[in-house]
Amino acid sequence: MTPQRLIIETLFRIVDKEGRDRDFLLNPVQARLDAALTGRDVIPKARQEGVSTYILARFTALCLSQRNRRCVVISHDRESTQRMLAKVRYFLENLKCPPPEISNLSKNEIVFSRTNSMFFIGTAGSREFGRGDTITNLHCSEAAYWPNPKDLTAGLFQAVPRDGEIFIESTGNGVGNWYHRLCMRAQRGESQWRLHFFSWLDSPEYELDLSPSEEQEILSSLREEWEEPHLVEKFGLSAGRIAWRRLKLEELDYDLTLFKQEYPTTLDECFQASGRSIFRYRLTPTEEWVRTEYALSVLLGHPRPDKQYILGVDTAAGVGQDASCIQVLCLDPLEQVAEWLDDRVEPDIFAGKVALLSEMFNNAPISVENNNHGALVINVLRKEYPHLQVLTSPYTPGEYGIRTTVRTKPLLIGHLRRLLSQGDLIIHSQELASQLSTYIEHENGKLGAEEGCHDDAVMALAMATAHVERLRAALLPAPSEQRGPRDPFLLDSILDELSRRNARLGYPAQVL
Repeated sequence: MTPQRLIIETLFRIVDKEGRDRDFLLNPVQARLDAALTGRDVIPKARQEGVSTYILARFTALCLSQRNRRCVVISHDRESTQRMLAKVRYFLENLKCPPPEISNLSKNEIVFSRTNSMFFIGTAGSREFGRGDTITNLHCSEAAYWPNPKDLTAGLFQAVPRDGEIFIESTGNGVGNWYHRLCMRAQRGESQWRLHFFSWLDSPEYELDLSPSEEQEILSSLREEWEEPHLVEKFGLSAGRIAWRRLKLEELDYDLTLFKQEYPTTLDECFQASGRSIFRYRLTPTEEWVRTEYALSVLLGHPRPDKQYILGVDTAAGVGQDASCIQVLCLDPLEQVAEWLDDRVEPDIFAGKVALLSEMFNNAPISVENNNHGALVINVLRKEYPHLQVLTSPYTPGEYGIRTTVRTKPLLIGHLRRLLSQGDLIIHSQELASQLSTYIEHENGKLGAEEGCHDDAVMALAMATAHVERLRAALLPAPSEQRGPRDPFLLDSILDELSRRNARLGYPAQVL
């Protein structure tokens, strides 16, 4: 328990959602956040889980108990700013101890005389904070809805010393923007920020009390179009949770995309795209999907010596714009088991990363997009790692790698789309799911990411899935093997054996 939590739960009172005054005891979301703070914390969340209230109370407790605190809260609009100030005033007016000495209590600022501490609450864009100011504790509330958050936070962040606190908290507001990119970097462990995601399932109050007969009625009438069977299967939703969700869906005019944005179940749902994605997929979150080193995430338990894998590779220039990506799939069951993603590795160095992952996953065959920088990766792999298998194109006989063109790209993406929509491919990466959700058909008919978004992980996945069916077929015994012994000197037997042997070694031109 932090000292601030002790002060809050000992001295503070609060008005709950039913309008009742009660002692301020942290709810499960607030308690989890309090126990896991790092000083640089970004918090994507569902609505009304008490995160902002906790931070307001924390800053108030700091001003009461420590000298020279400069606590600043910036909200996205004026009404929210005033509601926040009203909460702080309520804390101070209802303390279970003698009231503090306050020398200034204005519409935006509270000054605590004895501790020489100050609490300021303002609206984003109304003033240039951070330019010459020192801020010891900063809360950026609903930052995804700020005008120009990148520019506004530039000054704010510079005003906070390294041992100060910064909270960036918000519901999602689309993909590809500043807040989305910040959260994705934190989720991948590529920044100073610690990600704390809270879904609506983390709030016990988001559930209705039902009678046994009402529970039975709910569970016997699950609606596929609202994804209720999936939620019950994957998350174990109770009938009370389903009933509460139905009420909220009705309030939101049964807009499932809007519900997911306001009340996300996963981090992916927190950042809803335009809804124009061509992919239908289901992310399968698991604690076994872990980052094992910089840029690499692996599904625990893999690689296994009895499994066969394939690598899909998409190559970028390594200059901090698009990322180079490797997707590793297990062939049986068809499942994402590793992902490597980095935007700062040059193509020739990246080829070495590809080789290392191939060797790590039982010398898995490699499928590379050979456009632009991919051609260099293929050359390095073939010259320096001849023991590894670089697959040839299923569309252009004899060509190493796959060239994406106006003819081949729809075939690649269409095949991937079918595997995902049928549930034949299990994915675990939040980054991949995010990119799938923003992959669209543009007005000119071209396929690609929405403006401001990326598709590196999608293309790497498509490179792998282009070969999956033939590789999986090569693992199965031929029909002749299933029927019993056969004369090995018959012409059909010889051709079958050559076909199986070639399939295991790659895709020669004559079978493409």
